[in-house]
Amino acid sequence: MYGLSLTSLQMNEFFSSLAERCTVIKTSEDVIVSKIGRELYEKFFRNYTRKQWDLDPSELDAAVTARVPVRTNRDDRYFTDTYQAMPLGGYTRMFENMLDHPNIKILLNADYRDVQKIIPHQEVIYTGPVDEYFDYRYGKLPYRSLEFKFETLNKEWHQPVAVINYPNENLYTRVTEFKHLTGQEHSKTTLVYEFPRAAGDPYYPVPRSENNEMYRKYQMLAAATDGVHFVGRLATYKYYNMDQVVAQALTLYAKLTSQSRREALAHGA
Repeated sequence: MYGLSLTSLQMNEFFSSLAERCTVIKTSEDVIVSKIGRELYEKFFRNYTRKQWDLDPSELDAAVTARVPVRTNRDDRYFTDTYQAMPLGGYTRMFENMLDHPNIKILLNADYRDVQKIIPHQEVIYTGPVDEYFDYRYGKLPYRSLEFKFETLNKEWHQPVAVINYPNENLYTRVTEFKHLTGQEHSKTTLVYEFPRAAGDPYYPVPRSENNEMYRKYQMLAAATDGVHFVGRLATYKYYNMDQVVAQALTLYAKLTSQSRREALAHGA
């Protein structure tokens, strides 16, 4: 774009020369413009965000684009964690192994409200939409959804990396070629195209101040509901990454097991 050849250190200096001073970071636009300037923001971030959220970045909380790393090196991974891996047999096999236990029963195609009084229980871990649990008492929290379109091609590889984002052209936001992630060897390859949607299964809470304010009312109800623990993106209306959700689940597990041990000791005493 600029006809430059820069080192990592020079890239930082270059970005600083383009960045616009922003005293208070309030929106997703503020985050990017204050890091790399308005021209790069317009080319790479603004239209992608509009497609994904159907809102301009200036209308979204700063957390949306703050989670997107701005690179000054050739590390092509999305995250910078030291250890990153895929489960050996894939995520489906991992969950099959986790659920393969005599104490675990799976009931599909069943609404929670239809079965909650039938199944004996002491505690409930709820991962559905928090507003739905409370019958939308304060209104319906908005979510964004996705439509996935799969395509199998009669060739070994289609694109040079696992995921390519399309910030400006096309209606889809990104294309994933799974073989880059799984290490499979095959003469064909499968792609998935992601199309943002307003309707469908709720995937992404929409981070805006008015939505956060509505959620805080539901959060107070959730905190006052004995025996029910609200976990995950939908139940806590947070845009979590996978590792954050796992950490949240493990924290709740530790809390419940510690509480159970204390109660057992008290009962024994």
